[in-house]
Amino acid sequence: MGVRFFRGQRTRFEHEFRQQKEIARLLRMEFPHEQVYLLTNVLVANGQIDCIILTKNGPVILDLKAFRGEIRGKENGKWEVTAKDGEIPLPNLFSQARMHRQDFIDMMIPLTRKYFPHIGEQNLRKIGSWLYFCKGSTYPEGQIDSRRVKWFRIVTADDLIEKLRFMDSGYTFRPEDMDAIVQDLRLQEYSLWTDRPVVPPAAKPAEKRKFPARKWTTLIVLVVAMGIIMGAVMFVPGIKVTATNLLQGILTMTGGIVQSVSRDALKSNSTPYDSQQAIVYLNGVRVNNGQSPVPFEEDVFNLALARAQDMNQYGYLGYSNPNTGSSAPGMQEFYGILPPDDVRESVYGQWNGYTYGIEIQAIDSWLSDRGNQERLMGPYQGAAVACSGGYCSFIGVVPGEPEVLTPADDAVPAE
Repeated sequence: MGVRFFRGQRTRFEHEFRQQKEIARLLRMEFPHEQVYLLTNVLVANGQIDCIILTKNGPVILDLKAFRGEIRGKENGKWEVTAKDGEIPLPNLFSQARMHRQDFIDMMIPLTRKYFPHIGEQNLRKIGSWLYFCKGSTYPEGQIDSRRVKWFRIVTADDLIEKLRFMDSGYTFRPEDMDAIVQDLRLQEYSLWTDRPVVPPAAKPAEKRKFPARKWTTLIVLVVAMGIIMGAVMFVPGIKVTATNLLQGILTMTGGIVQSVSRDALKSNSTPYDSQQAIVYLNGVRVNNGQSPVPFEEDVFNLALARAQDMNQYGYLGYSNPNTGSSAPGMQEFYGILPPDDVRESVYGQWNGYTYGIEIQAIDSWLSDRGNQERLMGPYQGAAVACSGGYCSFIGVVPGEPEVLTPADDAVPAE
């Protein structure tokens, strides 16, 4: 869940990129657990749409305008922005927004018929097409009747989220509906901050868990001993009671080993429940050390598990894969942990593979080391522990300071 980014074309203008980052951070703060897609530079019949936000309440189009000041313009005629350096003439931005809206509706009609006919084509007429100006801009009332033209708005970073909250599309997008849109429009998922395509990590084939050799050896010895004792009961007079008590003790011990072997054989990775219990244990230590508890986050668990599986698959213990170069910071965006947030990791390994309670054992090991202990006591907004085989990873998310967009100039030439 969270915000994901898809594009039709690369962003070519710096002011667009700055505004896209600003919008992304606003969305990320408002929708940390809800699926939201930000589509950028989508080609349509009459040009290119700068941004489209897909939420469960439907899509909204944003035309990015790198101007700050008082905006004046009606449905017909010229537009202008009164900035600190004077008036800047603009084309009719209302007509531009209306044209992009119609282009997008035309693209959505066949998708609606194909993938989500329950929405109904009439509801597509409620798609908003908004102009996004630099923070601090104003648009005096009385120029366009918003009660009559409900799809048109002028917004900034100050009120974008508020306007999104009160969207009334008359329907709800399912996650599969949003996936169908980006797939059918052939949009590429990418990282807004690095400008690199996002390639989800390849799914690893399930491993068949081997029984630990040490437990097999112990089990075989006990079974042989049972056979010898049973033979003695049958052929050696006078030791029946002693042999029976000894046999009962061996049966109890054997049952425990069989149960342990079976449990470990059926499981080689931590579950979210295992991780939650480990974080509960860690929080007890944190509170005793004067630190506030840290919440368990499933997205963080998925990253920690991917790191543990990577160490288990390639057989190394470290913060980066010596073969592929993968690391927790390099993988965090795949799991919805986006800049400016950062991740901290501790790693642990044991020779005898995955065992019950290994997550707690890993925490105890980290707490015995000063550097790892300080890392586990960090000021995290979310954390998780996950193990695969005998390898474990602790991931904590350090919140970053959101960047506030300050336009370099009051006026940047329009495209």
